[in-house]
Amino acid sequence: MSSFESEVLGLSGKSAVITGAARGIGGAETKLLSRLGVNVIAVDLDFKGEEILEKGTPGKVVPFEADVSEASSADKAVTKCLGEFGRLDILVNNAAVNKGGTVLDYKPEEWERTLNVNISGCRNFSKAAAIEMKKKRSGRIINTSSVDGIMAEPGILAYSATKGAIIIMTRCMASELAPYGITVNSIAPGWCDTFFGTGMLDANSRKLVENRIPLGHIAQPEEIAKGTVFLASDLSSYMTGHILIVDGGLTTDISIPGLKY
Repeated sequence: MSSFESEVLGLSGKSAVITGAARGIGGAETKLLSRLGVNVIAVDLDFKGEEILEKGTPGKVVPFEADVSEASSADKAVTKCLGEFGRLDILVNNAAVNKGGTVLDYKPEEWERTLNVNISGCRNFSKAAAIEMKKKRSGRIINTSSVDGIMAEPGILAYSATKGAIIIMTRCMASELAPYGITVNSIAPGWCDTFFGTGMLDANSRKLVENRIPLGHIAQPEEIAKGTVFLASDLSSYMTGHILIVDGGLTTDISIPGLKY
């Protein structure tokens, strides 16, 4: 990493807790931040077969298996971060589940699990991190929302509800924690090439999605992770309560295919 990157980004030597870190967007965030010198406690339920550990990166990555819906997991992850690295500067709330279903057919247990992981997990880790960050009057909390928390997509009611909730949670926490020098922002990805994002698309469905995105392609996890790096870095030092949409222009385009304007 160049001295310019170190000075402008201000990330080298800092430490982070990232949830949902074993794969997808969380995995990409873990890799990119560690390449920039950030030490990471990578929280997930299952690390089997995942390759978030890279050799030769300036930052160290320590896997930490936990269920984010349990409040004790947040306390333990923060304690682990302090024990390993002596500090906590960044929290990325990325862990989520997405159980499909409409208002008519959601199974109660799947509804509860989605809310517990996506909303309670964000609250649990934000509280645990904020308690520590408050002591040194600085810190970055980044909550992963989604364009599904902004626009309607039928068939994923619980997921969309939780992502909308994370947006208002971000703004509330930004106001509450600003006096302690803690910024709270959210990143809202659009379609992304992950198991949950595009894993169920066939070739025709994928083409339909790509045709709907103004930039013409579905994001790779690394493209979303770059937005997280921005919000974690000194480049966003005067931003809090912001929702950073990273969707290839999807939410800017309400045109109807085939309609002549």
